[in-house]
Amino acid sequence: MSQFQAARRLRGIEKSMIRQLFDRARPGSINLGLGEPDLPTPDVIRRAAVHIITEEQNGYTSHAGLPALRERIAADYRQVGLTPERVIATAGSQEALYLALMTLVDEGDEVLLPDPGFVAYPTIVRMAGGRPVFYRLPAAQDFGFDVEEFRHALTPRTRVVVCISPSNPTGRTISGEQLEAMAKALVRSDVYVISDEIYRELYYSTQPPESIASFYPNTIVIGGVSKSLSMTGWRLGWLGGDDDFIRSALILHGYVTTCASTISQKAVLAGAWTPEAETARQEARDIFRDRRDYLLDLIRGQLELPAVTPDGAFYIMVNTSAFGNSMKVAEALLEQEVITVPGSAFGKESEGFLRVSFCADKPVLAEGVRRIGKALSGLR
Repeated sequence: MSQFQAARRLRGIEKSMIRQLFDRARPGSINLGLGEPDLPTPDVIRRAAVHIITEEQNGYTSHAGLPALRERIAADYRQVGLTPERVIATAGSQEALYLALMTLVDEGDEVLLPDPGFVAYPTIVRMAGGRPVFYRLPAAQDFGFDVEEFRHALTPRTRVVVCISPSNPTGRTISGEQLEAMAKALVRSDVYVISDEIYRELYYSTQPPESIASFYPNTIVIGGVSKSLSMTGWRLGWLGGDDDFIRSALILHGYVTTCASTISQKAVLAGAWTPEAETARQEARDIFRDRRDYLLDLIRGQLELPAVTPDGAFYIMVNTSAFGNSMKVAEALLEQEVITVPGSAFGKESEGFLRVSFCADKPVLAEGVRRIGKALSGLR
Protein backbone atom coordinates (compact mmCIF):
# COMPACT_ATOMS: atom_id res chain seq x y z
CA MET A 1 0.00 0.00 0.00
CA SER A 2 1.36 3.42 -0.93
CA GLN A 3 2.16 5.87 1.87
CA PHE A 4 -0.54 8.43 2.61
CA GLN A 5 0.20 11.99 1.55
CA ALA A 6 -2.12 14.85 2.33
CA ALA A 7 -3.33 17.17 -0.42
CA ARG A 8 -0.83 19.89 -1.29
CA ARG A 9 -2.95 22.62 0.29
CA LEU A 10 -2.66 20.85 3.68
CA ARG A 11 1.05 20.05 3.60
CA GLY A 12 3.01 21.84 6.27
CA ILE A 13 -0.15 22.75 8.19
CA GLU A 14 0.00 21.49 11.76
CA LYS A 15 -2.10 21.68 14.89
CA SER A 16 -1.81 25.16 16.39
CA MET A 17 0.93 25.83 18.94
CA ILE A 18 -1.81 26.56 21.48
CA ARG A 19 -3.21 23.04 21.15
CA GLN A 20 0.24 21.43 20.97
CA LEU A 21 1.20 22.88 24.34
CA PHE A 22 -2.19 22.03 25.84
CA ASP A 23 -1.89 18.42 24.66
CA ARG A 24 1.58 18.08 26.23
CA ALA A 25 0.63 19.49 29.62
CA ARG A 26 0.69 17.18 32.61
CA PRO A 27 -2.54 16.36 34.44
CA GLY A 28 -3.23 19.00 37.06
CA SER A 29 -1.54 21.79 35.11
CA ILE A 30 -3.00 25.26 35.51
CA ASN A 31 -4.40 26.32 32.17
CA LEU A 32 -3.71 29.98 31.43
CA GLY A 33 -3.46 29.19 27.73
CA LEU A 34 -6.81 28.39 26.13
CA GLY A 35 -9.24 31.20 25.36
CA GLU A 36 -12.29 29.60 26.92
CA PRO A 37 -14.46 31.32 29.54
CA ASP A 38 -14.81 29.37 32.77
CA LEU A 39 -18.14 31.00 33.66
CA PRO A 40 -21.39 29.03 33.24
CA THR A 41 -23.67 29.42 30.25
CA PRO A 42 -26.64 31.55 31.41
CA ASP A 43 -29.43 29.49 32.96
CA VAL A 44 -32.03 30.95 30.59
CA ILE A 45 -30.21 29.36 27.65
CA ARG A 46 -29.57 26.04 29.40
CA ARG A 47 -33.21 25.73 30.46
CA ALA A 48 -34.33 26.44 26.92
CA ALA A 49 -31.93 23.81 25.55
CA VAL A 50 -33.29 21.13 27.90
CA HIS A 51 -36.85 21.85 26.78
CA ILE A 52 -35.80 21.88 23.12
CA ILE A 53 -34.02 18.53 23.43
CA THR A 54 -36.79 16.75 25.33
CA GLU A 55 -39.91 18.29 23.86
CA GLU A 56 -39.17 19.30 20.27
CA GLN A 57 -38.19 17.73 16.99
CA ASN A 58 -34.75 18.96 15.94
CA GLY A 59 -34.12 18.22 12.31
CA TYR A 60 -32.22 20.38 9.85
CA THR A 61 -32.93 24.08 9.58
CA SER A 62 -32.42 25.88 6.28
CA HIS A 63 -28.74 26.23 5.36
CA ALA A 64 -28.70 29.85 6.51
CA GLY A 65 -30.34 29.08 9.85
CA LEU A 66 -33.62 29.89 11.58
CA PRO A 67 -35.15 33.07 10.11
CA ALA A 68 -36.06 34.40 13.57
CA LEU A 69 -32.48 33.90 14.77
CA ARG A 70 -31.07 35.70 11.75
CA GLU A 71 -33.56 38.52 12.40
CA ARG A 72 -32.17 38.89 15.93
CA ILE A 73 -28.56 38.84 14.73
CA ALA A 74 -29.21 41.36 11.96
CA ALA A 75 -30.90 43.70 14.47
CA ASP A 76 -27.59 43.96 16.34
CA TYR A 77 -25.97 45.29 13.15
CA ARG A 78 -28.71 47.52 11.76
CA GLN A 79 -26.34 50.49 11.68
CA VAL A 80 -24.22 48.69 9.07
CA GLY A 81 -27.15 47.56 6.93
CA LEU A 82 -27.41 43.88 7.82
CA THR A 83 -30.73 42.17 7.12
CA PRO A 84 -31.76 38.58 7.93
CA GLU A 85 -31.12 37.66 4.29
CA ARG A 86 -27.51 38.82 4.70
CA VAL A 87 -26.77 36.57 7.71
CA ILE A 88 -25.68 32.93 7.94
CA ALA A 89 -25.77 31.05 11.26
CA THR A 90 -22.54 29.05 11.39
CA ALA A 91 -20.90 26.34 13.48
CA GLY A 92 -19.05 28.91 15.59
CA SER A 93 -17.15 31.97 14.42
CA GLN A 94 -14.32 29.69 13.25
CA GLU A 95 -16.52 28.28 10.49
CA ALA A 96 -17.60 31.83 9.63
CA LEU A 97 -13.93 32.79 9.21
CA TYR A 98 -13.30 29.72 7.04
CA LEU A 99 -16.31 30.47 4.84
CA ALA A 100 -15.33 34.12 4.43
CA LEU A 101 -11.74 33.44 3.40
CA MET A 102 -12.60 30.48 1.16
CA THR A 103 -15.28 32.55 -0.57
CA LEU A 104 -13.13 35.65 -1.14
CA VAL A 105 -9.54 34.45 -1.63
CA ASP A 106 -8.22 33.15 -4.94
CA GLU A 107 -4.87 31.58 -5.79
CA GLY A 108 -2.11 34.15 -5.28
CA ASP A 109 -4.30 36.81 -3.62
CA GLU A 110 -2.71 38.68 -0.75
CA VAL A 111 -4.59 38.79 2.55
CA LEU A 112 -3.51 41.47 4.98
CA LEU A 113 -3.47 40.16 8.56
CA PRO A 114 -2.64 41.72 11.93
CA ASP A 115 0.71 40.88 13.52
CA PRO A 116 0.15 39.68 16.18
CA GLY A 117 -3.10 37.97 15.28
CA PHE A 118 -5.20 34.85 15.79
CA VAL A 119 -3.34 31.69 14.80
CA ALA A 120 -6.05 30.48 12.37
CA TYR A 121 -5.82 33.52 10.07
CA PRO A 122 -2.67 32.67 8.07
CA THR A 123 -3.42 28.95 8.12
CA ILE A 124 -6.83 29.30 6.46
CA VAL A 125 -5.44 31.86 4.00
CA ARG A 126 -2.87 29.28 2.87
CA MET A 127 -5.57 26.60 2.60
CA ALA A 128 -7.44 28.95 0.27
CA GLY A 129 -4.33 29.39 -1.89
CA GLY A 130 -3.72 32.95 -0.75
CA ARG A 131 -0.59 34.65 0.53
CA PRO A 132 -0.58 36.00 4.10
CA VAL A 133 0.91 39.49 4.39
CA PHE A 134 1.06 41.28 7.72
CA TYR A 135 0.52 44.76 9.11
CA ARG A 136 2.41 45.35 12.35
CA LEU A 137 0.69 46.27 15.58
CA PRO A 138 3.92 47.50 17.16
CA ALA A 139 4.93 46.00 20.49
CA ALA A 140 6.59 49.34 21.27
CA GLN A 141 3.11 50.90 21.12
CA ASP A 142 1.51 48.19 23.29
CA PHE A 143 0.24 46.51 20.09
CA GLY A 144 -1.93 49.47 19.16
CA PHE A 145 -3.10 50.04 15.58
CA ASP A 146 -0.66 52.10 13.47
CA VAL A 147 -2.20 53.49 10.29
CA GLU A 148 1.18 54.12 8.64
CA GLU A 149 2.17 50.49 9.14
CA PHE A 150 -1.19 49.52 7.68
CA ARG A 151 -0.86 51.73 4.60
CA HIS A 152 2.68 50.49 4.01
CA ALA A 153 1.50 46.85 3.95
CA LEU A 154 -1.21 47.42 1.31
CA THR A 155 -0.35 46.43 -2.27
CA PRO A 156 -2.27 46.17 -5.57
CA ARG A 157 -2.58 42.42 -4.89
CA THR A 158 -4.34 42.91 -1.55
CA ARG A 159 -7.73 41.22 -1.83
CA VAL A 160 -8.83 40.96 1.81
CA VAL A 161 -7.95 42.67 5.10
CA VAL A 162 -8.66 40.99 8.43
CA CYS A 163 -9.38 43.21 11.42
CA ILE A 164 -10.10 42.08 14.99
CA SER A 165 -11.18 44.29 17.88
CA PRO A 166 -10.86 43.47 20.75
CA SER A 167 -7.82 41.51 19.69
CA ASN A 168 -6.80 37.95 20.23
CA PRO A 169 -4.04 37.79 21.50
CA THR A 170 -3.51 41.32 22.85
CA GLY A 171 -6.95 42.40 24.07
CA ARG A 172 -6.40 45.82 22.51
CA THR A 173 -9.26 47.58 20.71
CA ILE A 174 -9.12 49.82 17.64
CA SER A 175 -10.70 53.22 18.23
CA GLY A 176 -13.32 54.76 15.96
CA GLU A 177 -10.77 57.33 14.78
CA GLN A 178 -8.32 54.56 13.89
CA LEU A 179 -11.00 52.53 12.12
CA GLU A 180 -11.93 55.60 10.10
CA ALA A 181 -8.26 55.99 9.12
CA MET A 182 -8.20 52.33 8.06
CA ALA A 183 -11.32 52.87 5.95
CA LYS A 184 -9.78 55.95 4.28
CA ALA A 185 -6.69 53.94 3.38
CA LEU A 186 -8.95 51.46 1.54
CA VAL A 187 -11.43 53.92 0.02
CA ARG A 188 -10.35 53.64 -3.63
CA SER A 189 -9.95 49.86 -3.63
CA ASP A 190 -12.25 46.88 -4.01
CA VAL A 191 -10.73 45.20 -0.96
CA TYR A 192 -13.03 43.35 1.43
CA VAL A 193 -12.50 43.72 5.18
CA ILE A 194 -13.32 40.77 7.41
CA SER A 195 -14.16 42.16 10.84
CA ASP A 196 -13.70 39.48 13.50
CA GLU A 197 -15.97 40.64 16.33
CA ILE A 198 -16.15 37.50 18.46
CA TYR A 199 -14.99 39.50 21.53
CA ARG A 200 -17.19 42.57 20.91
CA GLU A 201 -19.21 42.01 24.11
CA LEU A 202 -16.12 41.63 26.32
CA TYR A 203 -14.89 45.20 26.80
CA TYR A 204 -13.74 47.17 29.83
CA SER A 205 -14.55 50.75 28.88
CA THR A 206 -17.97 52.36 29.27
CA GLN A 207 -18.89 51.82 25.61
CA PRO A 208 -18.55 48.76 23.35
CA PRO A 209 -15.84 48.90 20.67
CA GLU A 210 -16.79 50.32 17.31
CA SER A 211 -16.84 48.26 14.11
CA ILE A 212 -14.98 48.96 10.87
CA ALA A 213 -18.35 48.21 9.21
CA SER A 214 -19.55 51.62 10.43
CA PHE A 215 -16.86 53.30 8.32
CA TYR A 216 -16.24 50.92 5.41
CA PRO A 217 -19.20 49.40 3.51
CA ASN A 218 -17.26 46.50 1.96
CA THR A 219 -17.10 44.70 5.31
CA ILE A 220 -17.85 41.10 6.25
CA VAL A 221 -18.82 40.75 9.93
CA ILE A 222 -18.06 37.67 12.03
CA GLY A 223 -19.54 37.13 15.49
CA GLY A 224 -20.94 34.58 17.88
CA VAL A 225 -21.85 33.66 21.45
CA SER A 226 -18.87 31.48 22.41
CA LYS A 227 -16.97 34.10 24.40
CA SER A 228 -19.64 36.49 25.67
CA LEU A 229 -22.08 33.82 26.90
CA SER A 230 -19.61 31.01 27.68
CA MET A 231 -20.92 28.81 24.88
CA THR A 232 -17.71 27.58 23.21
CA GLY A 233 -18.96 23.99 22.90
CA TRP A 234 -22.37 24.97 21.55
CA ARG A 235 -20.77 26.01 18.23
CA LEU A 236 -23.00 28.89 17.22
CA GLY A 237 -21.64 31.90 15.35
CA TRP A 238 -22.61 34.04 12.39
CA LEU A 239 -21.45 35.63 9.21
CA GLY A 240 -22.87 38.84 7.73
CA GLY A 241 -22.14 40.58 4.45
CA ASP A 242 -23.52 41.86 1.18
CA ASP A 243 -25.96 39.89 -0.96
CA ASP A 244 -23.47 38.56 -3.52
CA PHE A 245 -20.97 37.45 -0.89
CA ILE A 246 -23.60 35.73 1.26
CA ARG A 247 -25.05 33.95 -1.77
CA SER A 248 -21.65 32.35 -2.50
CA ALA A 249 -20.71 31.69 1.12
CA LEU A 250 -24.05 30.00 1.71
CA ILE A 251 -23.36 27.45 -1.03
CA LEU A 252 -20.04 26.53 0.60
CA HIS A 253 -21.65 26.43 4.05
CA GLY A 254 -24.35 24.07 2.79
CA TYR A 255 -21.78 21.57 1.56
CA VAL A 256 -19.43 21.91 4.54
CA THR A 257 -21.91 21.95 7.45
CA THR A 258 -25.49 21.77 6.07
CA CYS A 259 -26.61 23.95 8.97
CA ALA A 260 -25.50 25.00 12.44
CA SER A 261 -26.81 22.87 15.32
CA THR A 262 -30.59 23.22 15.45
CA ILE A 263 -30.57 22.84 19.24
CA SER A 264 -27.98 25.60 19.64
CA GLN A 265 -29.83 27.88 17.24
CA LYS A 266 -33.13 27.45 19.09
CA ALA A 267 -31.55 27.85 22.54
CA VAL A 268 -29.68 31.00 21.55
CA LEU A 269 -32.81 32.43 19.95
CA ALA A 270 -34.80 31.69 23.12
CA GLY A 271 -32.29 33.09 25.58
CA ALA A 272 -29.46 35.23 24.21
CA TRP A 273 -31.48 38.44 23.82
CA THR A 274 -33.28 38.24 27.18
CA PRO A 275 -32.68 40.55 30.16
CA GLU A 276 -31.20 37.54 32.01
CA ALA A 277 -28.58 37.04 29.26
CA GLU A 278 -27.76 40.76 29.20
CA THR A 279 -27.23 40.65 32.96
CA ALA A 280 -24.92 37.64 32.46
CA ARG A 281 -22.91 39.58 29.87
CA GLN A 282 -22.47 42.52 32.23
CA GLU A 283 -21.53 40.21 35.11
CA ALA A 284 -18.94 38.53 32.88
CA ARG A 285 -17.44 41.91 31.99
CA ASP A 286 -17.27 42.84 35.68
CA ILE A 287 -15.68 39.52 36.67
CA PHE A 288 -13.11 39.58 33.88
CA ARG A 289 -12.25 43.24 34.54
CA ASP A 290 -11.64 42.41 38.19
CA ARG A 291 -9.49 39.42 37.27
CA ARG A 292 -7.58 41.49 34.72
CA ASP A 293 -6.64 44.07 37.32
CA TYR A 294 -5.76 41.39 39.88
CA LEU A 295 -3.52 39.50 37.45
CA LEU A 296 -1.83 42.68 36.20
CA ASP A 297 -0.97 43.57 39.80
CA LEU A 298 0.56 40.12 40.35
CA ILE A 299 2.54 40.20 37.12
CA ARG A 300 3.88 43.71 37.62
CA GLY A 301 4.34 43.46 41.39
CA GLN A 302 5.25 39.87 42.20
CA LEU A 303 7.01 38.95 38.94
CA GLU A 304 8.22 42.50 38.15
CA LEU A 305 7.45 41.99 34.47
CA PRO A 306 6.05 44.52 31.95
CA ALA A 307 2.55 43.69 30.70
CA VAL A 308 0.07 45.23 28.28
CA THR A 309 -3.28 46.27 29.76
CA PRO A 310 -6.06 44.78 27.58
CA ASP A 311 -9.11 46.85 26.60
CA GLY A 312 -11.22 43.73 26.13
CA ALA A 313 -11.17 39.91 25.69
CA PHE A 314 -9.42 37.98 28.49
CA TYR A 315 -5.72 37.91 27.68
CA ILE A 316 -2.66 39.74 28.97
CA MET A 317 0.53 39.97 26.91
CA VAL A 318 3.47 39.61 29.31
CA ASN A 319 6.97 40.64 28.27
CA THR A 320 9.34 37.80 29.17
CA SER A 321 12.05 38.67 26.62
CA ALA A 322 14.67 38.97 29.38
CA PHE A 323 14.43 35.20 29.87
CA GLY A 324 14.87 34.06 26.26
CA ASN A 325 12.62 33.41 23.32
CA SER A 326 8.95 32.92 24.00
CA MET A 327 8.87 29.20 23.18
CA LYS A 328 11.75 28.53 25.58
CA VAL A 329 9.91 30.39 28.34
CA ALA A 330 6.58 28.63 27.62
CA GLU A 331 8.37 25.25 27.73
CA ALA A 332 9.91 26.13 31.11
CA LEU A 333 6.48 27.07 32.43
CA LEU A 334 5.05 23.81 31.15
CA GLU A 335 7.61 21.98 33.29
CA GLN A 336 6.18 23.82 36.30
CA GLU A 337 2.69 22.73 35.24
CA VAL A 338 1.31 26.03 34.02
CA ILE A 339 0.10 26.44 30.44
CA THR A 340 0.61 29.71 28.55
CA VAL A 341 1.04 30.51 24.86
CA PRO A 342 4.32 31.79 23.39
CA GLY A 343 3.99 35.09 21.55
CA SER A 344 5.67 33.56 18.50
CA ALA A 345 2.43 31.61 17.88
CA PHE A 346 0.74 34.88 16.91
CA GLY A 347 3.42 36.53 14.78
CA LYS A 348 6.89 38.03 14.75
CA GLU A 349 5.82 41.20 16.55
CA SER A 350 4.81 39.32 19.71
CA GLU A 351 8.00 37.28 20.02
CA GLY A 352 9.36 37.80 23.53
CA PHE A 353 5.85 37.84 25.05
CA LEU A 354 3.53 35.24 26.54
CA ARG A 355 -0.23 35.33 26.18
CA VAL A 356 -1.70 34.67 29.61
CA SER A 357 -5.44 34.10 29.94
CA PHE A 358 -7.44 35.15 32.99
CA CYS A 359 -10.22 32.61 32.47
CA ALA A 360 -9.72 31.27 35.99
CA ASP A 361 -10.61 32.23 39.56
CA LYS A 362 -8.25 34.45 41.55
CA PRO A 363 -6.73 31.63 43.67
CA VAL A 364 -5.88 29.74 40.47
CA LEU A 365 -4.38 32.88 38.93
CA ALA A 366 -2.28 33.44 42.07
CA GLU A 367 -0.99 29.87 42.03
CA GLY A 368 -0.28 30.16 38.32
CA VAL A 369 1.78 33.29 38.88
CA ARG A 370 3.67 31.55 41.70
CA ARG A 371 4.57 28.71 39.34
CA ILE A 372 5.54 31.17 36.61
CA GLY A 373 7.89 32.89 39.07
CA LYS A 374 9.46 29.55 39.99
CA ALA A 375 9.97 28.67 36.33
CA LEU A 376 11.50 32.05 35.51
CA SER A 377 13.90 31.83 38.47
CA GLY A 378 15.38 28.75 36.81
CA LEU A 379 16.01 30.73 33.60
CA ARG A 380 17.97 33.57 35.21
